[in-house]
This record gives sequence, structure tokens and C-alpha cells, in this order.
Amino acid sequence: MKKIILSLAALFVFAGAFSQGIEFEHGTFSEALAKAKKENKIVFMDCYTTWCGPCKMLAKNIFTQDEVGAFFNKNFVSVKMDMESEAGKPLMEKYQVSAFPTLLWLDAEGNIQHKMVGAGDANTLLETAGVALDTKNNWAALNKQFEKGNRSSEFMQKYIMTSTKAGIDTKEAVDSYFSSKKTEELINSEDAELIANVVTSVSDPIYVFVLKNKTKFYAVADKAQVDQFLEYTMLGEMAQLVRKGDLEALSLKKKELIALDKEVGTKMVAFLDMNMLQSDPDQEKFYQAMADYGIKYDFNNFQNLNQYAWTIAEAKEDLDKELVNKAVKMAKRSVELNANFENIDTYACILNKAGRKEDAIIQAKKSVELAPEDQKNDLWSAGFLNGKN
Repeated sequence: MKKIILSLAALFVFAGAFSQGIEFEHGTFSEALAKAKKENKIVFMDCYTTWCGPCKMLAKNIFTQDEVGAFFNKNFVSVKMDMESEAGKPLMEKYQVSAFPTLLWLDAEGNIQHKMVGAGDANTLLETAGVALDTKNNWAALNKQFEKGNRSSEFMQKYIMTSTKAGIDTKEAVDSYFSSKKTEELINSEDAELIANVVTSVSDPIYVFVLKNKTKFYAVADKAQVDQFLEYTMLGEMAQLVRKGDLEALSLKKKELIALDKEVGTKMVAFLDMNMLQSDPDQEKFYQAMADYGIKYDFNNFQNLNQYAWTIAEAKEDLDKELVNKAVKMAKRSVELNANFENIDTYACILNKAGRKEDAIIQAKKSVELAPEDQKNDLWSAGFLNGKN
């Protein structure tokens, strides 16, 4: 009898495993549309490729969750489509899928209702799926309002942001919106966020306006986000030239960016130069550039300082004493800004590398004491205190 009960229990567990997560259809795309029409649902299509890492992450970790499965199985007819397969190629062209993963929500006629580009966590997916079901606020509904001529400021902000997050071309809407406003009217938190999402070139007049008026934008928006927009836009343009291998154009671009704004331009050129040194056979040049960059530009960023110091602490090379002391300075500053078991662990490690063993022991004990029980043994400090490092 016990064996029978155990077998039944195993059967229920085995069956339960198949009920978890999103239940994807195994038929054709046309059959999925027909089923959606019959059941009065919309189609959810996972557009993936076999080589896409984030696609695999979604399939393994997100689509399999009970909460995700319960919501999707109730509201959608779900289908997976390899965009490089014979069945997927026409759909990739039809729906202008150019990045993976792309998640599409379609009505029974195959018209886009909503779209999401990139992988997110379960909450992001469920939130986006909820918007897809909202017939007043999904992309299709907003696009219909745009086509009917709604050009109110509030609506345009919402429409452009929704379209941008969905990876849908918004050039017409963006041009219309910016041309309808004086640049001074853009100094507000909503437009600051909008600009950061749609402006991608340093030659764009809107970018130049934000750059020249960054102090005013700091007053209405998060300073870190404003700086990130200004810096990453510069960095993106230089990175394109690096990928092309056009070093002459890169040299000219560096001068252009520094002339555009000496402070921001010089910082981003230094950041790019530092990263390009990663491939230099003499790795000490890379570590030196990293230390100089961290102390000069990131001295108030505890996370970056910790990362820089840890990279130097892990170096196998016999490093110059002055360089190691710079890493000690960064690690110490990181702890001063925001002490936690991870950066104290780094501090202990680099102190030991600098030959300051007694100070290293003090910091190592602090790190182990602060660390969660399940992470203590993974620390450099734990091994050090046990005589393994």
C-alpha cells in the first residue's frame, strides 16, 4: 500500500511539473490566431533565436514561474517562434523584429497590440502583459489616438515613451513633439526622461540644449540619470567608431566631444581610453588608468570604486606599490561612502596586497561578521582568516 501511495504522490508531482509556467501552443502561427479568435483572446508570441542568451533566460527562469503561467494561460494564446526558422523569417520582417528577445501581443487578426523588447524579471513581464490587455492604454490604443491627431503634451509623452520601450519607431512623433515646444519648456522631469530615451546623438539640438543647461535639469530630474544620458550618448558615438576600427575618425570625435563640453567630454574620453587598455599586453597600464579614473571621476561612487579596487586586488601581476596604494585609497573611500561586507572584503584583500596584514585582518573580520551566513564562506576574507589566501 505504501508503494502505491508513493507512486501516486510521484505521479501528481510529475504532472504538476507540466502545469507550471506558460503553456505554449505547438501548432502554426495561423492556428494560434484561429484559437485566439475562437477563445476571444489575444496572442502572445515569444520571438527568439537559438543563440540569444536573454531568450534562454526568459524561457528557463521567467516563463516557467507559476504566477506568470497562471496569468498568461488565462489571458493569452501563447506561441514561441524562432525568428531564424522558415516559419519565423516572414514574421520577423512583418513585425520588424530586430532585437531579441522581442515579445509581441497580437489580436486575432495578427495586428500588434503591444510589444516589449528585451528580457525583464517576472514583475516586468506581468506588468507589460497587463498593459497589453488594457484596450485604452496599450500601444495599439495610443497609436490610434495619434493617428486621429491627438497631439496634447501629456498624450505625446505617454505615446512616445510607450513606443520607445516597445522598440517601435517614433521619429514622426518625436519630431512633431519637439517642434511644438520651445526648448525652455523641456526643463521638467517628464521631458527629461523622454529625452533620455529618444535622443541618441550629440549633434541633436535637444542633446546640446540639455548639455548646456544640465544644471537646470538637475533641479527638476535625478542628477545621476541626467549625467548618465549625457555621458552614455557621447560614449555610444565613440564606441561605434571603435567597432568600425576607424581610429582617425575616433581621434576627431574625441576632440569634438571635449570641445562640446570639456568636463563631460574629457571624462568620457578617459573612460573609453581606460577600457581600450584592457586588450593591452601590459595590463599594468590598464590597472593604472583604472585607478586614475576612479580617483578623479568616480570618487563618490562606492560601487564603482569597489569594482576598480577589486580588479586590481585580483591582478596576478606584480604591481607597482604606488598603484596598489591607489587601489587601497579607492577601497577605503568605498567603505567610507557605504560600508558593506562586500567592499570591506575588497578593502581587506587590497590591504593585504599592500603588505598591511594586520589592517587586513581587522577588515576581514568585519566583512565576515557582516556577511549573511550563506555567503560568508565565499568571501576572500574567510579564506584569508583560515590561512587559505
